Amino acid sequence: MRKLLNYSAWTRIIKNNSALAALSFGHGISDWYHGTLYMVLPYFAKDLGLTYSQVGILMGWNSFSSFFVNLPGGMIVDTVGRTGLLLGLALALTGLPYFLLGFSPNYVVAIIVVTFIGIGSNLWHPAAISFLAKRYPTRKGFAISVHMMGGHLGNTLSPLAIGVALTFLTWRNVLILNVLPGILMGLVLWRVLASTGMVKENAQNKDLALKDYWRAVKTMATSKSILLLCTLSGMRAMTQSGLFTFLPLYLANELKYSPAMVGAYISVIRIAGIFAAPISGTISDKSGRRPILTAGLLITSLLLVSLVVLRLNFLFIGVLGCLGFFLFSLHPVMQAWMMDLAPKNIGGTTVSAMFGIQSLFASIAPPICGLIADRFGILFAFYFLAGTIFAANFLVYLIPENSPE
Repeated sequence: MRKLLNYSAWTRIIKNNSALAALSFGHGISDWYHGTLYMVLPYFAKDLGLTYSQVGILMGWNSFSSFFVNLPGGMIVDTVGRTGLLLGLALALTGLPYFLLGFSPNYVVAIIVVTFIGIGSNLWHPAAISFLAKRYPTRKGFAISVHMMGGHLGNTLSPLAIGVALTFLTWRNVLILNVLPGILMGLVLWRVLASTGMVKENAQNKDLALKDYWRAVKTMATSKSILLLCTLSGMRAMTQSGLFTFLPLYLANELKYSPAMVGAYISVIRIAGIFAAPISGTISDKSGRRPILTAGLLITSLLLVSLVVLRLNFLFIGVLGCLGFFLFSLHPVMQAWMMDLAPKNIGGTTVSAMFGIQSLFASIAPPICGLIADRFGILFAFYFLAGTIFAANFLVYLIPENSPE
């Protein structure tokens, strides 16, 4: 009891983890925009007269273009440093493409605009995750899961807020007004991180020579363990990309739900992810990464099939919640495992490689789901997604717990 009431002890805990809190909050703002895009998608598609296949191609191109902007972001983080400045800049840039998307007059212009959507988030992740891996070397799963919990919070609140906003505003007005939070919070985050000493600490540690950098990159690129884990993460990203593209379309078009109700259903999945991330990350620090991934992948595939079979009844909302819990329990464990395997001096580039492969795989699912939805019906697209996450189970056992290098 005396320890619980010890003011100086609590002050020390908060001070030591202030950077983690700031990064988690910033991650929430960054992921707010992802939730916004999925929410406006049904109304954007209806306004422009798009088929499911066209929507799938658009979202697939969004992920594919992100593949090309990932590696430069990691290289900048590892060789230049200035993590605080880069994170503030990433947050400010995240909302700009969504702002431009609000002025898109047709499908072609929209495809051009979504090409640049991934720049901000793909600069954010390598900077934030590599920093946390260094600051919490024995608690990577915990730190990364808390960071991810902040992202889930943003992804949870945005469907609710945007769903209500779409009741009163057009999708164009929502996207145009939504640019302000990113710019303002980018400035605030830069000031907060500077006050924690994170900027100074990062600048002092950035002495990586270019020759050493490329030597480490070669080590990473020839590691079978890292390549397998990137592939595993990519297959999980396929499932997530397809699910969040077509679940809002299913709820809005097939079930005729209001924007607010669509937002509420999407938020159910995200709310479960808030609790899943710290639980799975912490357990994986103690019990290993492989058991958590094996259980999460198998249960996620079964829940996706259940989602289709149950259609809509009193169990539907419960299945959505369980699906979100297990789907989002996987990501922090994969990121922590990647940091276990990565060469220590290029954490940012390793994260960029992981997210780049995720983007490449995520670009495949929406077009395929769109073709399936147009040909056989939208519910059959969810069977395909269940198969992708189930197939990922077989890769888990090929990856060693620790890096052989």
